[in-house]
Amino acid sequence: MLSKKIAALIISISVILTISVAFAQPPGDPDAANPGETITGIVEFEGTRVYVGPDFAYDALGQLDINSSVVILGRRGDFISSWDGDQWLEIKFGGESGWVYARLIRTSIPFNSIPPTGRRLPRNRNSRVPDVFNLSDNICDAWVGNFTLTGSFVAGDKELTVTYPGLEGANVYSVITISPTGQRRAHDSTTTTAHIKLEDLPREVGEYVWRVAPYWTNAPQRSSWQQLCLLQTGGTFIVPGEPQPTRPPRYRYYYYWTPMPQPTPAPLVP
Repeated sequence: MLSKKIAALIISISVILTISVAFAQPPGDPDAANPGETITGIVEFEGTRVYVGPDFAYDALGQLDINSSVVILGRRGDFISSWDGDQWLEIKFGGESGWVYARLIRTSIPFNSIPPTGRRLPRNRNSRVPDVFNLSDNICDAWVGNFTLTGSFVAGDKELTVTYPGLEGANVYSVITISPTGQRRAHDSTTTTAHIKLEDLPREVGEYVWRVAPYWTNAPQRSSWQQLCLLQTGGTFIVPGEPQPTRPPRYRYYYYWTPMPQPTPAPLVP
């Protein structure tokens, strides 16, 4: 009897420890790159070309030898089921950075776990890059400058004015506002100035983030816009107001079936 109790106690302790370890593991992708982690790659093909940007249309910088090691800075595209020319890797090359088609390099972590840092070049109806873009440099390297915001909803303004740097070749910009709960609104402009109207935002108070991306298009439909660079964060602003009343919590009722006690049979009389 004592040995059975000891065995049961050992099993209980093992279960508790297993559950504790399971809940102690941090959530998220175990293959994702950690902040500050160096991502490396091995070149698998002789004469792998390095380009100034993440597209075959860019000018070439040089070549890599087979089995050489590289430090990876970022990626363009996503790997779904096969390599299709849309997956690129940004690497350190000659003291600067360059881009290599991802199929040619074996990486230390999965491709989709590498942080995105680039976008593909736009194409016109003839599948060519428009002539307005200089392909001797990565076009997004030139998208630098100041982001400003004028006005305040807290002070009673009904509209904010934001400015951002221009990009050569871009002919439309989209300012994206993100509410505290993640709702997004687009505020588009053909110049480096856009306006954020209070009436266009969701009815949600708190701190909003505004971000900007440049686009190129040769058609009026928004579905035809081609994004040139990744979104850059311009800043934040506050939408004042009283918090919305919260709904009372919903209670769930659980019903448990309890077996009825059975009557004790009367003793037999001899």
